[in-house]
Amino acid sequence: MRQALLAALLMMAVVMSACSNNSAEPVSHEDVQETVQSFYNEMTKFDELGRSSLENFNTTLTSYSTGQASGKELEKAVNEFQNTASDIADEVKAVKISKSLPEDIQKLLRDSVIAFQSAYSIKEKASKSAVSPDVTAEEFNDMNQQADVAMLYGISKLNEARVAAGLIEPESDAANTLSGTESGGTAAGTGTTTDSGTGTDTRANTGNTDTQVNTQTDKGATVTDVK
Repeated sequence: MRQALLAALLMMAVVMSACSNNSAEPVSHEDVQETVQSFYNEMTKFDELGRSSLENFNTTLTSYSTGQASGKELEKAVNEFQNTASDIADEVKAVKISKSLPEDIQKLLRDSVIAFQSAYSIKEKASKSAVSPDVTAEEFNDMNQQADVAMLYGISKLNEARVAAGLIEPESDAANTLSGTESGGTAAGTGTTTDSGTGTDTRANTGNTDTQVNTQTDKGATVTDVK
């Protein structure tokens, strides 16, 4: 009796599952485009947030190099940029990818999320080292380059998804950009280390040119802001 009851329950579950699968409507092309565009808009929002934070940091660094800001003010700007990068990394990780999308597009979006999260995590780590006497200029530069590579990879995968969804053409300029970021640059702006020639170990995450600043010396450095 018990076996017959279990068999009946199992049969009901199979039938209900089959009915559920058969009733699922296929996702339309328009729905796919809307979902991918929404994902792109979310990543663009994070990009703009990172740019705003970096711009504030650049302004403080410029003021510091000209003697108009103190070492504590610079350190505060570094901490704020660090916190922003950390928050963005967490928010990127929390972004949901719709399972209704075609598998190839889901994979592209997953790859982009992993890359963006990695990039912002590296930026957070680099911002900590910007005022650390224990990190060499070469190590700092390596972190910036790693962030560049991760960000560009994320952008490329996101735009591959946009191409697959029919939102942009494969050969268009938009296929290499995110929120106006040109190919070869990054959404949050990292770059290479430069020697200020002041005798002070100086560098900070400034964008096209990176300059380390040891806030304990309270001395400035040559600064090139993000273009």
